[in-house]
Amino acid sequence: MALTTKSNKTTTAVLPKKPVIGLALGSGAAKGWAHIGVLNGLAKLGVYPDVVAGCSVGAVVGAAYANDNLADLEHWVRGFSSWDVFGLMDLRWRKGGIINGEKVFEVLSTRVGNLKIEELKRPFAAVATDLYSGREIWFKEGNLRHAVRASCSMPGFLPPVQQDDLWLVDGAVVNPVPVSLCRAMGVDVVIAVDLNGHRRGQMQLMPAQMVSCEAETSQTVTEKPQLESGFMDLWGKSKDYIASITEQFSLGISHHPGMLAVMSQSMDILEQRHKRARLMGDPPDICIVPQVFDIGTMEFHRAAESIAAGEQAVADISHLIKAIIGASADDKVPTR
Repeated sequence: MALTTKSNKTTTAVLPKKPVIGLALGSGAAKGWAHIGVLNGLAKLGVYPDVVAGCSVGAVVGAAYANDNLADLEHWVRGFSSWDVFGLMDLRWRKGGIINGEKVFEVLSTRVGNLKIEELKRPFAAVATDLYSGREIWFKEGNLRHAVRASCSMPGFLPPVQQDDLWLVDGAVVNPVPVSLCRAMGVDVVIAVDLNGHRRGQMQLMPAQMVSCEAETSQTVTEKPQLESGFMDLWGKSKDYIASITEQFSLGISHHPGMLAVMSQSMDILEQRHKRARLMGDPPDICIVPQVFDIGTMEFHRAAESIAAGEQAVADISHLIKAIIGASADDKVPTR
């Protein structure tokens, strides 16, 4: 008698594979504390970026996050007063910049971490600019402090950083929101944070079909001119008011703006146009735009406002973040 054996196949459920999430943190000086709020907001949604790329202040916050020092950095900056900021400014009218920068980066290294990039707990990269060729320089390994300082070297304010035969300045000159660098690090979803998206009113940063980018207001944003005087105001709005400690330097109220005010404003306009072109060519999957347009370039003591704005920007598009990240996870489910 022949026996027939029926084989029982066990069906195993395949769970969605978590997408690799990259975070591109843009430039913005004191507005950059909003990056802390964005990371806090993402954490509330259960979203923890696996990879981070930063430009300028985005490199500072990104390095802290990559080394699990974000909470320490937040605690420190929330305690800033305008006098604390002034105390970190080692004013030296040297070639290439009006402050030396040694003091501030020495303190930052204790908050962020003084180690090699490859020793960080998460993949991290920073972008800087070769002053003479205009090429992007990507720091994905090597000394962390050196990389962050190079990425933050605002032309005219901080001196360029030398690396071999190169002189490096702020990465915002060539890549203000480093989406391309983040994507090159092998991620599935890129979340970008643009700190200057609301600066000049309505700006269409993404193609129309990119619904993941936060909709911007159609009403032109007008920055309220502020009368600044005295020595502390030099640090409160240094890019706009740096030419003299006895004059008013806002372009909105001065008939004869100072040299550095003109240079700063011109660079901002060029940076905005360059940024829009780059984001149109290589858009992120999600664009977060904190409303920090009223925070001055050097108003680092307004950290609480910046952080709150970052958290609110995430909350405003939380449904899009969940939908896009969830869809990316579904796309990675293998078929059987």
